[in-house]
Amino acid sequence: MNSSTNSELQGNNDRSSLDRKMAFLQRLPFFRDTTLETLRLYAYLAGIEKYPANEPLIVQGEPADRMFLVMSGKVGICGDHHGRQFHLQLLSADGFNYFGELALLADFDWFFSATALTEVTLLSITREAFHKVMEKYPEQLPKTVSRIVKLQIERFVDQTHYLLDHLKEEAWKECDSGKVQPAPGGEGT
Repeated sequence: MNSSTNSELQGNNDRSSLDRKMAFLQRLPFFRDTTLETLRLYAYLAGIEKYPANEPLIVQGEPADRMFLVMSGKVGICGDHHGRQFHLQLLSADGFNYFGELALLADFDWFFSATALTEVTLLSITREAFHKVMEKYPEQLPKTVSRIVKLQIERFVDQTHYLLDHLKEEAWKECDSGKVQPAPGGEGT
């Protein structure tokens, strides 16, 4: 007699979770032109992951298998360079809020690490889930791949601006008519 109540509550929780994921996905530019039917499948296949502050989310060098979307909290993206971790980007629900989008398209190892800076809730879409959606809606594949490439370019531009904003003066070299000009007191190339 309790099992039907528990099943009913579980069914309501499943619908509530699906509705929550759908509402979140609909707000994102990445899914702006996605049909409601396709969006519902993404939401159904997506997982919600919660992490406490200071918890590693992904580790550079481990296999990449999914895209993450920040629903709440803040995530720090770092890269290892000569054995030192360098901050590359800050992600939050109200700004840049995704990472790992290339993992939907190809097998590779993470080339960066991500850490929960605060308590974080993430929506994750695995490569396997992405392929299921694309198998069901193959006509969307070219447009979706193009969107993922554009997202990666946006990330590259954002990270480049962040790094240039934090670059020491002696590292600056300006380009003029195709020639690299050394920073004051620096050497040219």
